[in-house]
Amino acid sequence: MHRILAAVLLCASPVVWAGDITLYTREHLGGPAITLHEAAPDLDLQGFNDKTSSVVVHKGTWEVCAEKHYKGKCMVLKEGEYGQLKGFDDMISSVREVEPRKAK
Repeated sequence: MHRILAAVLLCASPVVWAGDITLYTREHLGGPAITLHEAAPDLDLQGFNDKTSSVVVHKGTWEVCAEKHYKGKCMVLKEGEYGQLKGFDDMISSVREVEPRKAK
């Protein structure tokens, strides 16, 4: 019984990686920016939908997607600077941190 309860509690625990990502409106990390510390399933709420042209992943591994709620074309970004987002320029509508070992 205790093993079952422990397994249920482990499965119910939220996963926290505590990374952060900064999205920029212009290439080469220029223009207005927003730094996120948690998932944003709809960047419209932050006034940043379809406006991102470059990114800095300060910590963690992040998935950026062209559609709200992590749908459509997605790309995984590891820590680093992305001065250009070829194929994703002004397309990002949602972002979330993902488990590093599952990222490609």
